[in-house]
Amino acid sequence: MALIKVPYETAEELGVVLELEVPDQNLTTYAAQEPPALADPVATMLQALENPVGGRKLSQLLTPGCKVCIITENQFRAAQAKLFLPTLLDMVSAVGGSASIAIGCGKVPPLSPEEIAEKLGAEVMSKNVPVQCNDVSDPDNYVYLGTTTAGTPLWVLKVVAEADVVITISTTQATLWGYGGSGMIIPAVSGNETIESNHIMSLAPDCLPGNNYCRMQQDKYEALDLVGVDVGINVVVANNWDIIYVNAGDPVESHMAAVSFYDNIYKFEPEEAPDIVITGSTAPTNHLFFHTNWAIVNMLPLTHEDSSIIFCSPCPGYGDWPGFALMDLMQDYMPANEANHVKALTALVKGERELWAGCIWYPLYRALMQRDVQVVTMEQNLPMAKGVGLEVTASLQEAFDAAMKKHGPDAKVAFVPYGRYTVFPI
Repeated sequence: MALIKVPYETAEELGVVLELEVPDQNLTTYAAQEPPALADPVATMLQALENPVGGRKLSQLLTPGCKVCIITENQFRAAQAKLFLPTLLDMVSAVGGSASIAIGCGKVPPLSPEEIAEKLGAEVMSKNVPVQCNDVSDPDNYVYLGTTTAGTPLWVLKVVAEADVVITISTTQATLWGYGGSGMIIPAVSGNETIESNHIMSLAPDCLPGNNYCRMQQDKYEALDLVGVDVGINVVVANNWDIIYVNAGDPVESHMAAVSFYDNIYKFEPEEAPDIVITGSTAPTNHLFFHTNWAIVNMLPLTHEDSSIIFCSPCPGYGDWPGFALMDLMQDYMPANEANHVKALTALVKGERELWAGCIWYPLYRALMQRDVQVVTMEQNLPMAKGVGLEVTASLQEAFDAAMKKHGPDAKVAFVPYGRYTVFPI
């Protein structure tokens, strides 16, 4: 028997696993071989800024008196901006420029002062640099910059639009829409109408994990160009929080180079479709099922129509948000079947359900229509998750025994330790 160890950790508790014995002859494992952490991520960034992937060197862009805006991700993304910001701010100061920071919240509520301090770090906070969170509730914060070829009207934070130099710091990682890190204008620092217009493309059949050429992704790329983002700093963070890659340059070209690096580690060609998949998620984003359930969708290309997916995620919650917060947005359309699917689509298209959240729960909903999905989570989450209509348990052994009973003793079992990071060809 093989003993598998399914990641069941959070950013605060690394190394927690759920153990399960699986017959050796039944098991195939898809585990990424992550490289060691960069010895000096800041030095790597500085080298990348002087040797950009497309675009100009940052040293050429920083001119005396220039106005610089640095866009970071919100608190739910893994790139550790606090490591890089002090050096970037010092570079701006050295040429007599002025800097501001825009935190790309999209439509997630603005960060509290405590969350801002945690995201940016004490050294940055001591510099008294102006910081603004994206807040779509105040339309006066935005300026219209044009319309993309897909028809998305582009309203962007004024502090971004008015800057002479725009720099982004983002995490490159597989997402439900292609790859994260491309969304540093849409949705990060865009207005409500821009975000909702772009996110309607999440309903398209080509909007799939690992498809960097879907309409939604390409629209985000075009927004980067329309705004005139000068430098994208792209970071790949391993499942244990180690920074394993940093590049910089033209925001589109450098992001595509980071995607290529990512795929070399986390993309697999499956041997054959298993009957049962057992997968976990990623510590840096494991607070909310809203963020971790992407792992279920990532498993669809690996599986066949009758496969069972067992997904393990503790989801302890975040602040006042319980572990399954926001999942009740799809409750009215459960169980996931064709009739309720039409109702869900109607609600999204009519705006009865906002697409900033629908772009996450809707791909999960489609997965629930196609596969037998069992979620293993903390006991405290069971009432809420069951209320939503999900199949949940606190016991991995119980979920596995039920799947083996369904598929029989010769069932092919795939173990994907970190499903949220893993990409299988579409």
